[in-house]
Amino acid sequence: MAKLGREASKRIGRAPKEAMIGELVNILTGKPGYVLCDNKGLTLAQATKFRKTARENKVAIKVIKNKLLAIALDRAGLDSSKVKHLLKGETVIAIGLEDPVSPAKVVVEFAKNNEKLVIKGGYLDGSALTAAAVDGLSKLPSKEELLVRFLSSINSPIQNLVVALNNAVGKPVYMLDAIRRQKEEGGASAA
Repeated sequence: MAKLGREASKRIGRAPKEAMIGELVNILTGKPGYVLCDNKGLTLAQATKFRKTARENKVAIKVIKNKLLAIALDRAGLDSSKVKHLLKGETVIAIGLEDPVSPAKVVVEFAKNNEKLVIKGGYLDGSALTAAAVDGLSKLPSKEELLVRFLSSINSPIQNLVVALNNAVGKPVYMLDAIRRQKEEGGASAA
């Protein structure tokens, strides 16, 4: 006989569980890392705002049971044993779809304004991250920012060379112009 009430509502069949695991495995495959957090107590409006911000920054947000999350991590080739200690309570996983730093940025930024979202830790390139490490990761520049910095550092020596050459060619011209003006002033004052 099935249990009534709260216990009965928690049970879901095997097929929906496999579908959830499969969806998460598809998202996690090929991604170097993720951030885990606890969102107990977020209102619907706050959760909606969090998901919207994540979507805008190309970050997938999933709420899934810890046991199913561990299975999905293992199936995606990410070692769940390194973050097993973080899989307690209600867990939200944030996965960067394009940039491994973006989940940390989104979660840390949202957590600053909302104390109900608590960062548990994360995982990046085979290593478990503490909440402090996730905070530090959020301060790193994004892929686009690094690309801009790289391109400007390549462009800077070229710009400096152009300025130097311009000055080298320009100085004699300015000197000749100054001599010409001086002679004109000298000839005008003699007349």
